Amino acid sequence: MKKISEYLIEKYGKWGWLGQRAHDACGINRILPLDLIICCDHGRELPVYFRPEDVYSVEGGTGIRRDWSNEDLNDSLKGDLGRRIRRRLVTQGGKVNLICYRSVRRLENGKGRYRNNPRLLAVAQRIKKRFDNKALLHRSLPGLSLPQIPGIVDRISRADFKRLREDLELPFVIQFPYGSSGHYTFLIKRPKDLKSLVEHHPEATALIRKYIDGFSLNVNAVVLSSGNGPRVMCSAPSVQMTGIPECSNSPASFCGNDYSAARDLDPALVRQVKSYMETIGRWMASSGFRGLFGMDFVVKDGTAYPVEINPRFQNSTSLLTVLHSLSANRKGTLFLLHIAEFLQDKDVLLRRYIKDFPAEELMRPVEGSQLIIHNRLEKRLVTGDLFPGVYRRQRKGLKHLKQGASLWDCSGPDEFLLTSGVPAPSLRVEPNAPVLKIQSRGNLLDISNKRRLTPETAKIVSLVYERLSLKKPGRVKTAEPA
Repeated sequence: MKKISEYLIEKYGKWGWLGQRAHDACGINRILPLDLIICCDHGRELPVYFRPEDVYSVEGGTGIRRDWSNEDLNDSLKGDLGRRIRRRLVTQGGKVNLICYRSVRRLENGKGRYRNNPRLLAVAQRIKKRFDNKALLHRSLPGLSLPQIPGIVDRISRADFKRLREDLELPFVIQFPYGSSGHYTFLIKRPKDLKSLVEHHPEATALIRKYIDGFSLNVNAVVLSSGNGPRVMCSAPSVQMTGIPECSNSPASFCGNDYSAARDLDPALVRQVKSYMETIGRWMASSGFRGLFGMDFVVKDGTAYPVEINPRFQNSTSLLTVLHSLSANRKGTLFLLHIAEFLQDKDVLLRRYIKDFPAEELMRPVEGSQLIIHNRLEKRLVTGDLFPGVYRRQRKGLKHLKQGASLWDCSGPDEFLLTSGVPAPSLRVEPNAPVLKIQSRGNLLDISNKRRLTPETAKIVSLVYERLSLKKPGRVKTAEPA
């Protein structure tokens, strides 16, 4: 990895990151040093790995944490933050190569305001939006010879609860075509659940399908161009955490990934998922998609059902980048392949890098996991003082061992990391907004259950909430590291 990274810096100059979470850039920064971060959140761990003057954050200075999305980034480019970013890009000297969680319209349509800066390494917004559509995927699965969860696409106002109960059983799931991290996904158990949706979204079209009581898998992959047509490489899967009650009030909220819990998967299931990813990737490539993407599956009785495409970087991509870099003798990781794809047209060395890359290396299992805890209360102020870094749980609570922002800083299985948006005292955190991540080099899920936290993880989550003291505004408590 070191040689290709040195080449990218030497030939292409400065690199930056654009995405919701600054912490996503941490894994990249260790491999390919970054000069510029454009993000939404602003956690206390930021100074550990970036200079404050290199970070442009939507949240910074507002005192409010919301459930940020890339739309907030797009909107922020209209105001003062956008002016400061433009000034930085214009005066920086040389083109900045911007690695994007996903493209942002206002940067795509800059119309010269950025003086041919930056170079966006992301698929165009219009192509991304096409494959964000869950209804499109559902309708396309039979033609791709992939398993399909029983369901229909229809206007919600035409949905008949009694008929759906007979056809799909209870509960059933309603998903709007666009939405991620559990947004616009609803579990329907009673007539009033459906009635409420119809009242609030009378004209909406949605995917209505059977609820599959299984566990979820997530996979990262990349679509690459080659002389023999599109090539798809994918990574080993992680078990995806959704609606974990200890850390979210919403049964559909995305709560993290556990690669360690996926190591005991049936090899036949892993091969099945890999094959489906390759089929989907080639299908996307036929419409011009290139670069990183991911997919969610639900597994029941040995069958993996494709649920949705994430035509972009995923929350799990940063964790996977770190875990790949922790493993010995790896030639690279997916984000380096993503970069090579967008630059290879005029670069023979990068074309050779893609051609010679050992795809089977990406499928080697890795050890590690992350859990996202959300604000489960109504609008509240953080009145506790919790330091980011490496911790160990002791009988009396959490012991802060050292400063750190990445799993590189954890040295043993009993250590874990608190990072990715650790809130400062007096930050107001909106309901169900992400609070921080707990990361571990081992498993956080019960490996035999795959939908439940280990007892030790549940205790850690409880102690984190306790230390943050998320409650009504009041005097801020402060503490020194243990």
